[in-house]
Amino acid sequence: MGSNPPGEPSNLHEPGSGVRQAVAADQDAYTAGRDQYVINFGWQSEASCAQPHGRIIGELGEQDALALEVHQAFEASTASMSGQVPVLPVYLPRPGFDDRLRAAVAGAAHGSRMVVVVGDSSTGKTRACWEAIRAELPDWRIWHPLAPERPLAMAEAVRAGRVAPHTVIWLNEAQFYLQPASGEQVAAEVQALLADPSRGPVLVLGSMWPGFGAALTAVPEDPSAPDPHQAARVLLDQAEYITAPPEFTAVQLASLAATISTDPRLRAAAKQAHSGRITQELAGAPELLRRYEQASPAARAVLWAAMDARRLGHSLLLSESLLRGAAPGYLDDHEWNQVGGTPWYTDALDELTTQHRRLPGPLVEHRPRPGESRPSQRLYRLADYLEQHARTERARLCPPATFWTAAADHAQTPEDLTALGKQAMDRGRYRHADRLYRRAVDAGDTSALLYLIRLRDQAGDHQGLRRLFQQAADAGHADTLMLTARLREEAGDHQDAEWLAQRAADAGRPDTLTTLAWLREMAGDLQDAERLYRQAADAGDTSALTNLAWLREMAGDLQDAERLYRQAADAGDTSALTNLAWLREQAGDLHSAERLYRQASNAGQTDALVDLARVREKAGDYQRAEQLAQQATDAGYPDALIDIAWLRFRAGDLHSAERLYRQASNAGQTDALLHVARLRDRADDHQGAEQFYRQAADAGDTSALSYLAKLREQAGDPDGADQLRRFGLTAAGDVEDPWT
Repeated sequence: MGSNPPGEPSNLHEPGSGVRQAVAADQDAYTAGRDQYVINFGWQSEASCAQPHGRIIGELGEQDALALEVHQAFEASTASMSGQVPVLPVYLPRPGFDDRLRAAVAGAAHGSRMVVVVGDSSTGKTRACWEAIRAELPDWRIWHPLAPERPLAMAEAVRAGRVAPHTVIWLNEAQFYLQPASGEQVAAEVQALLADPSRGPVLVLGSMWPGFGAALTAVPEDPSAPDPHQAARVLLDQAEYITAPPEFTAVQLASLAATISTDPRLRAAAKQAHSGRITQELAGAPELLRRYEQASPAARAVLWAAMDARRLGHSLLLSESLLRGAAPGYLDDHEWNQVGGTPWYTDALDELTTQHRRLPGPLVEHRPRPGESRPSQRLYRLADYLEQHARTERARLCPPATFWTAAADHAQTPEDLTALGKQAMDRGRYRHADRLYRRAVDAGDTSALLYLIRLRDQAGDHQGLRRLFQQAADAGHADTLMLTARLREEAGDHQDAEWLAQRAADAGRPDTLTTLAWLREMAGDLQDAERLYRQAADAGDTSALTNLAWLREMAGDLQDAERLYRQAADAGDTSALTNLAWLREQAGDLHSAERLYRQASNAGQTDALVDLARVREKAGDYQRAEQLAQQATDAGYPDALIDIAWLRFRAGDLHSAERLYRQASNAGQTDALLHVARLRDRADDHQGAEQFYRQAADAGDTSALSYLAKLREQAGDPDGADQLRRFGLTAAGDVEDPWT
C-alpha cells in the first residue's frame, strides 16, 4: 500500500493471525480477529482531529476490503491450489448491475448523492461497491463510521464537519445506521450534508436487504401511531437504488469461464453453486445452512433464540444471557433430559462459533473496537445469511415464553425492549408485552408509554391508564401526550382528552389543543371547539386563531372574525391574510382585499395570486388579471387561468376565454380542453369541437367521449356514436353540461 495518513497502520497482519492490537489513545487503529480484518476507518482520536475522516481509496489493498465488511471467501482445498491466491477471489462482473453501479458512483463527482445497493444476503453487494469505488473514485477518501457505535459515529462526525469533500461514506448494511432510534438523527444529518453544495461532493454508498428498505420507507397505517422512521424515509426517497441480482445466468457463466478457471475458489464455487449462486457459495451460505440444519438440539435452540430475536426487532448484538435464558424453551422434554445438568450452553456456543475453512460460524463473538465501551458480558452476532433465512422459515412461528422472559431481562437497549414488546402484543402475549414496555419506559424509552397506554386501554384498566397519563405528564413527553389525547378523544373520553391535551401544551405542544378543538368541530360541538381553540391560542398556537376566526365567520360574527384573522396574521400565520382579504373582498373593499392578498403572496402564500387575479378581473383590469393568473399557474395553480377564462366567458368575451383555456391546457390542465371544445361547439365549429374533445379524451377525460358521441349522432354517424358508447360511457345527454 502507499503512504498512510497520520495515526493509521502502515501494514496489516497476515490472515489467520487472530491478533487484537492494543493501540495508544492518539492512534487510529484496527483489530484483527476470527480470521477477519476489521480496520476502524471511522474512529479518530483528539490528537488526529485536524485530519478529515477516512483514507485514500487508491492506497487501500485487498485486505482492507475485509475491514469494509466484504465477505471472506472460503479457503479452497490444498489439492486445488497451484500457488498462493489473493485475499479476494477474482471479481466477476455482472452486466446491467455493475455498469449501473459504477455509473452512479462516478456521478458523485458532479454532485453529492446517495446510492443504495439492494439485494439478499451474500449476493455480492459489498464487493461490487468496493470494486466500483476503486475503479471510479481512486483519489477520494473512504470513511466507514463504526465506533463507538455506528449511528453515533456517523451523526457526530457529519455534524462536526469532519467529512471532507470527495469522501465516500461507506454504509454497509445501512439499516444498522437508520433503523435504531438514533437513526433519525443520522438521516437528518445526511440530508443536510447532501443538500449543501459547499460540503460536497460526497457519496453516501450503502447496501441493504429489501425487507429492511421496505420497513424504513413504510408510512404508518395508523396516523395516531408514532412514525419512527420519518427522516429515514425522506432520505431514502432521495437515494438511487440499484438491485443486486441473486445469481449469475448461464450466459454470464459461459462468458466468465476463462476468468473462473484462474482461481481455485471460483472453480469450486462454480462447481458447487446451485442455479448460478456463486457469490453465496463463496461466502459460505450453503455451509452455514448445513450447519444450522445439522446442529445438535442445544445448538439449534440457541440459534433459534438468536434468529427470533433478530427477526422480531432486537438490535445486531445479542447478549449471552439473553441466548442462555431463551434457549431452554426451544428444547422439548426429551431433549432437555438429555442435556440438562451438562455444560450444554458452552458446548452449543463452541459448536456455533467454530470456523470452517476460514469462514465464521453461525454465531460470531463481538470484539469491541478502540473507543468502544467494554460490554459486561459476551455479545454475539448472527450470521447474515441465517438471519435472512429465519425471516422466511420462522415467519409464522411464535417464540416460547422463555424467549419473552429473557428478552425483558436481557435485551440490550430500551429500543430493543419496545420493539420486542410490539411483537409480543401483535402475537397476543399481552403479559409479556406489558413487562417489556414497562422495562423500556424504566430504561428511558418514553415512546413505549404510548404502547403501554394502548395495552392498558385494551385491558380496560382505567386506574392503570390514569397512572400512565400522569407518568407521561411528569416526564413531559409532549408527543406521547398529544397522541394519547387524540386516542382518548376518539374513544369519547373527552375529560381525559382535555387533561392530556393541556399537559401536552404545557410540555411545548399547544397544537394538541388545536387538534382536539378540530375533532370537536368535526363532531358538531362548535361551542367546545371554540373554547379549546381559545385555549390553544392562549398557549401559543397561532393556527388556532385562524381556526377560531373561521368559526366566528361561519357564525356570522364577521367583526370578531376579522379581528381574530388580524391577530393571527400579526402572530405570523400568513394563511390568515388570505382569509382576511376574502372578508374585505366580500364587504366590497377591493382595495384592502388586494393589499392583503399581495401581503399573503409576498409572505409565500402563492395561492393568493389566484385571488389577486380575480380581484383585478372584477376591477376591469383584464391585462393585469391575466398576468397574475399566469404567475399563479407558473407557481403551481393552473386553475387560475381557468377561473379567469370562466369570468371572460360569463362576460361574453368568448375569444379571450378560448385563448385563456388554451393557455391552461398548455400548462397541463387537461380539463381546459373540454372547455375549448364546448366553445368551438357553440361557435358551430363542430370539426374543431370534435378535435378538442378527442384531445381531452386522450388526456384522460372520459366525459369528453359522451360529448363526442353526441356530435357523431348530430353528424349522422350513429355507428360512430354507438362505438363510443360501447366503451362504457354514458349516453348522450346524461352528462351535465357545465355551460348551461
